[in-house]
Amino acid sequence: MQKMKMIWSAGLCLGMMLLCTACGGSDSPDLGNVTGTITMDGAPLADAYVTFMPDTVRASSGKTDSAGKYELVYIRDEKGAALGDHKVVVSKLVNEKETIPPNYSDETELTAQVKSGENEINFDLSSK
Repeated sequence: MQKMKMIWSAGLCLGMMLLCTACGGSDSPDLGNVTGTITMDGAPLADAYVTFMPDTVRASSGKTDSAGKYELVYIRDEKGAALGDHKVVVSKLVNEKETIPPNYSDETELTAQVKSGENEINFDLSSK
C-alpha cells in the first residue's frame, strides 16, 4: 500500500510538471517593435522609465538613454509591446520623488497605438 502511494505521488508530480511545461510555451500576444525618443521641453529626457499599458495583457517597458531614446521589452529578452491601444506612463524618480508632471506619470494622459512591425513613437513632454 505504501509503495502504491509513492508510485501514485511520483506519477502525479510528473504529470503536473509536464502540464506546467506544456503551459509554459509562448503565451505572448502578437507584438510590435517599439522604439522612440522622449524629450522634456525639447531636450532629451535621460534615465526615465516608459511603460506601455494595454487593457488586456502584460505591459511593456523600457528606460531612456542619455539621448532620450528607448526600446520596449515585453518580457525578459522579448522586445516589443502588444498590438493595439496603450496608456503610456513616463516616470523618473529622483531621491524617491517623481520629477515628471502628473499628466505624464501618475495621472497620465498619454496614449499610443502599437501596430505590427516597427513602431517609432516619440513623446515631447512639457514641464509646464
